[in-house]
Amino acid sequence: MPIAAVGPVTRPWVQTGLDPWFNPHLSPAGSARAHEVVGPVLLAMEQYKRKRALRPQDRHTHYRVLIPLTANLIQHYLNGSPGDGIPVPRSKRDNALGGKTNRYEPFSFPRSFPKMLDALCALGFVEQTIGGQFRRTTVRAGAKLIELIQEHKVNLEDLSEGDGGEIIILKRPKRGYWDDGKRIDYRETDTTRRFREELRSINRWLKKADIHFDATTFEEPVNAQVRQLRRHFTLGRFDCGGRLFGGFWENLTKGERSRGIRIEGAPVVGLDYSQLNPLLAYHVANANPPPGDAYTLPGLEKYRDGVKKIFNAMLFNHPLEKFPKGAKVMFPRRIKCHDVTEAILRLHPKLKGVLSSYEIGHRLQFLESKIMMGVLGKCQRRNIVALPVFDCVVVKASAESAVREIMRREFKATTGLEVTVKRELPVQGSVQVEAAGEIDPGSGLL
Repeated sequence: MPIAAVGPVTRPWVQTGLDPWFNPHLSPAGSARAHEVVGPVLLAMEQYKRKRALRPQDRHTHYRVLIPLTANLIQHYLNGSPGDGIPVPRSKRDNALGGKTNRYEPFSFPRSFPKMLDALCALGFVEQTIGGQFRRTTVRAGAKLIELIQEHKVNLEDLSEGDGGEIIILKRPKRGYWDDGKRIDYRETDTTRRFREELRSINRWLKKADIHFDATTFEEPVNAQVRQLRRHFTLGRFDCGGRLFGGFWENLTKGERSRGIRIEGAPVVGLDYSQLNPLLAYHVANANPPPGDAYTLPGLEKYRDGVKKIFNAMLFNHPLEKFPKGAKVMFPRRIKCHDVTEAILRLHPKLKGVLSSYEIGHRLQFLESKIMMGVLGKCQRRNIVALPVFDCVVVKASAESAVREIMRREFKATTGLEVTVKRELPVQGSVQVEAAGEIDPGSGLL
């Protein structure tokens, strides 16, 4: 049960655009290289203008802040130092400085943080641009830190997000087009604890998996260590939404995934469900789907892709009165949005009640996520590494047959319906997202 809103997803000092987020969970990974950069920073800060050793409590505060801060500065530098830098709090009025924490943001900077920043700058580890009334303070790697990064040949895979952060996220209903649904707090139940433990098990499995990304196949840096998944539930309920976000592979196109990702050194394929949403809708309607393709309408056979886009938009918008973004150009000028929605309902009369439900899209997403969690669990038990992308999984090519069967069985166990699992075909352009879908900004595509 939701109990209170906990504030925006980002704190006021977090900027947008090219400026990265500060990730309080980022730290050196298992290799020694990043530790050999962070270590000298910690030692220098302990000794800076100090006549006596730090008290244990003060040392803990230093480490708690300096380790993720240094890791963020390393990541920012390796990513080409985009934007103005990493936004950080400096003003006492900023609630990120000594502010309250919550389940989604368990980290706050100590009030001594501005002095720590000044010391880091004096030591040459940081360059800061102090903000003002309309600008936030930003930081980037200083010359001495860059020298250490280059000396120890640190790369993005030397950094890890670890196991930190809430992975079961609940959002309230959106209040308009520009509203992304604020995260809200909730009381723990047997259900939330079960969801969290299931996902923690999968995250631990993925963290240890042999997964790499071939940097020569993509023009931007990709951190293949960004693997921690989170489930995002919607409408303030734990039976709506539930999709998985957070893996570095999610913001890559199908072609980029197939070219760049290697699992256990082997090439990969993407496998996804064919006509997933119509089949899930028939399951909710307690009806059997008609034979044939759900998106091929009489008279609109040439415009299947557009029909699919309209069908998925109907799951989140009722009544759908105008073409969703990008759909109008997929039909002849004479065709109106109403013509397509009416044709869909003529072909699928048993779905009329389902498609008129406000929350149906979110309920179908929950079913989709439930199926996907089942698929991942069974792949884990068979030691088959699987990377989820909504209703698709990316696996090494040699596991294709086994995973197809897992996906088919899991779908039938949930819905009672047969389904086709197809190989994902690379397409031009960026990742395609279903209506009302989301892209997680902490995805590893830096």
